[in-house]
Order: sequence, then C-alpha cells, then structure tokens
Amino acid sequence: MIASGLAWARRAAGGHELKNVRPLAGGMTGAVIALDLPGHATPRLVLKLYRPDPSEPDSAGREACILELLAPTGLTAPSVVAMDREGTDSRWPALLMTRMPGRRRFRPRDLQPWLESLARLAARIHSLAVPEEVLPSYGQWGVDDSLELPSWWTGSPSVWSKAAEVFRGPAPDERHLFIHRDFHPGNVLWKGRRPSATVDWLHGCHGPLSVDVAHCRLNLWLDNGSAAADAWVDAYHAANPEAPPHHPYWDVSDALSWIPDPARDGVRRVRRYQAFVAGAVERV
Repeated sequence: MIASGLAWARRAAGGHELKNVRPLAGGMTGAVIALDLPGHATPRLVLKLYRPDPSEPDSAGREACILELLAPTGLTAPSVVAMDREGTDSRWPALLMTRMPGRRRFRPRDLQPWLESLARLAARIHSLAVPEEVLPSYGQWGVDDSLELPSWWTGSPSVWSKAAEVFRGPAPDERHLFIHRDFHPGNVLWKGRRPSATVDWLHGCHGPLSVDVAHCRLNLWLDNGSAAADAWVDAYHAANPEAPPHHPYWDVSDALSWIPDPARDGVRRVRRYQAFVAGAVERV
C-alpha cells in the first residue's frame, strides 16, 4: 500500500526522484509520510494515505476541501498538491500536500505561555469566516457504541452510567462556527515559542467551539495533568472572551467518544481518563 502510494506521489509530482522518505507521527486513520522531491516547485511534501473505512467516507476529498477553504484565510496550514480521491492509483485514498515547518511540542518547559499560544490559535481558527454552506456539519463521535462499563473501571459504576446518560442526552445550545474538530497539541507544529502551523484537517466542520476546547482539554489532562487542562480553559476564554462558559457536557461527550485501553494506552492514561470522566460528571 505504501509503495503504491509513493509511486503515485512521484508521478503526481512530475516524476521527480523521492528522497528522505520517512513516516511521521500520527496516522490514526492511515499513514502519514514525509518525502523530499529536489527540483520540484514545493520540494518538502507530505503524503497522507487514508485507510478505507465505511464510517469515514471520502476522507481525502474532505480534508482537501478544508485545506482549500483555509488557503485564502491566512492561517498556516498545508496546501494541496495532488489527490487520488478513491485510491485508484495509490490503493488507498491519498492526498499529497506541502510539509509545514516546525515540530510538535507536548511537554514544554514553560507551560503557561504554551497554553496561551494554543488558546490564541484555537480562537483564531474559530474566528475564520469559512462559509457554513460548504462545510460538513458536526456529528458526535461514538454515538453507536455500546458504552458498557469498561473492565478496567475502578470507580463507582454509577458514575459511568451517569456519564453515558449525559453523553446520550441533549447538548447545550451553542452557536456553531468553524472548528478543527481534532484540535490538540499533536496537531499543532511549533518553531521556538510560536505555533508555526496547524495540521490534520480531516474533521474540520461547522460545529460548537466547545468541541475543540473539550478535545484539547482531555488530551492535556491525559498528557500534562489536571492543572494544565484547567489552565487551558482559562487561557482559551481569555483569548476569546465571547466564548460560552465551558459546560461539563462537552468533556463527557469528548471522553466517551473515545474509550482508552490499558494495553494500548497505558495504565497511567487510563487512570487519568477515569478521573477526567468522574470530575466532569460531578460538575454536571
């Protein structure tokens, strides 16, 4: 699959020789590969191959559409170079795009300035005037999951039952705007102390901005701890004073849309996840 994708990328880029081919972090929905094409107009590229999934139709087309909508906004994000929408030549649906400068940062030495920069970036994304009529609509992830009590859950079963009830219940009424839908530190690149680009726009859509706030909050809680997650919410509201107060529903909704596995994610993250869910339920 990767060999076919690289062969397609080389043809799509005019037949230039591929160099420095290497996998990039991420790739939850397929594979992400960095490659260089000396002599090409944009020599630093990324090939993204999307694993075929009936629940995620037209992945390459959707991400390409979002990137094209972002192009005139001034937000630093990849540009589309070529696309094999159905995977006709690349075996899996494929998107060839420019590679953005910078590196991911998950645990900075100075936490507060990092959180404030993340918050300003999120607020800027939410302020973009992307036409609503050309965007996909927000949809809750995990709505068809059984939500049975996880075998590793050590807290009160009633807390999990309440979380499932909240998850299945109505969402707070909130204005819908342009959102990334998967906003967290792993999808932000940095140069020095400043964000240099935002990547992975597959799920960009028209939805509640609290979805992005909650998703980033959960990731920060798991990787950096509860204090960082709380400080993130404060930083976001300082960057966007018009944002609605953060409702615990969004934390529950984001957490139950993805349930960790100790074998895959580690016991520490699972215990932090449990504390996150319990704390959100207590605040509902």
